Amino acid sequence: MTDDAEGFDALQTKIKDLETRKMELIERIKYLTRRVRYKKFEQKALEPYLEQTRGVQIMPLRKRRNMVEFRIATAAYTPRMEKELLKEVKKLDEQLAGVREVERARRKKQYVDQDIELGEKEMADIENALKDVREKLRVLYDDAKAARMVAKRSAVAAAAADEDMVALGDLALIEKKER
Repeated sequence: MTDDAEGFDALQTKIKDLETRKMELIERIKYLTRRVRYKKFEQKALEPYLEQTRGVQIMPLRKRRNMVEFRIATAAYTPRMEKELLKEVKKLDEQLAGVREVERARRKKQYVDQDIELGEKEMADIENALKDVREKLRVLYDDAKAARMVAKRSAVAAAAADEDMVALGDLALIEKKER
């Protein structure tokens, strides 16, 4: 009978551990759901600005600036030509400063899209893990139910066996009454 009790206790411990794991997974999914929802709002907020600035070209400006700087650094020019090239670099820097906000918004959109994708992937993985935990719990609950039924039947059988037996004190009372 102690083996049954120890087995039942081990079963209860496994159930408790799985319930704890299930709650941890559920809390993580809640957190990820809130985070993905926030990121989607952030994505929607960026869309109008990005739509307005769709035609802004950043890379040609950056390439042109790098090319002019490279020319200045590698070739020998007269002071007047070098001064003109430096003016061009300064002008390109100003143009780049004007589109820097567009560049930041585009980069932020990439990061937001990446966060949403990663969050949804992690949520799918957690859903699968949660499904496995729930399946294991269902099996353990069935085992625990079966163990309780066996314990109940053995308790009923033990009680019935005790009823069939008569204690010596009861026998003495019965004989006294019969006399």
